[in-house]
Amino acid sequence: MVLTTEILQLHSYLFHIAYDMLGVVEEAEDIVQDVYEKWMSVQDVQQPKAYLGRMTVNRSIDRLNELKQHRESYTGPWLPEPYITLDPDPSPTIEYGLLFLLERLNPFERAVFILRESFLEEYPAIAELTGLSLDNCRQLLHRAREKLGRTQIQRGEPTTQRARTEAFVLALQHQDRQALHQLLQSDIELFSDGGGKRAAGLKPLFGLDKVMRFLLGIMQLPENQRNEYDYRPAYANGMPTALFYRRSTGELDSMSYVVWDASGIVRLLYVRNPDKLYIRAGIQP
Repeated sequence: MVLTTEILQLHSYLFHIAYDMLGVVEEAEDIVQDVYEKWMSVQDVQQPKAYLGRMTVNRSIDRLNELKQHRESYTGPWLPEPYITLDPDPSPTIEYGLLFLLERLNPFERAVFILRESFLEEYPAIAELTGLSLDNCRQLLHRAREKLGRTQIQRGEPTTQRARTEAFVLALQHQDRQALHQLLQSDIELFSDGGGKRAAGLKPLFGLDKVMRFLLGIMQLPENQRNEYDYRPAYANGMPTALFYRRSTGELDSMSYVVWDASGIVRLLYVRNPDKLYIRAGIQP
């Protein structure tokens, strides 16, 4: 089969499936490239989108099984690679805070959950894409929702996400304990990913006291005392986030993503591993 315009226009759809499954941009791009190469050698496909989608799901499941073994030996907490853009992505993938939670799922639970909740596929389509029975798909989705502790996807409002992010950054920069206490929930969680290449917490932190001590301790470091870091707004997976650049070198140092509910910030996700910090132009169709 040839790569017609119709087939090439499926790139964004296939990339989103692979990225939501794997949480790594380059790995997702490799999956899509492999699927397109396979497409060149097949004949008489009646439903190209379903055929390519199923290949993408299957390859992503296989690859995720391999990656999970590697992540067990990762230095410190492993966070997904954010898809960072300077403007809102016109076709955003799954929200970054939820992408982090999907690590709790096994590959088949993750595939069914993504297809149902992110792509709004009906069960017959999910069964076709995964090769599972309808009953199995329903059971896997139920288990996935139980593991995630939520029953539906409610994508945050970008304006509120930006306001919460900037309020947190401002409070931290001024070491305003009162403001931080108002913003952070008592059961706040903090995960930081340096990948052994930049300083980061080697274990997650749970609870307001531990998180506050960690955050205020960071602000006492020499580089923060001399105002080394410059905050710039950006987007991670289509939602507002905070980037921090070193003023002395212009280097992108870290990303801070806040996850919140109606009562405040419930989780902080810091990415410092330089291999995961890339500014992208946006997902292309």
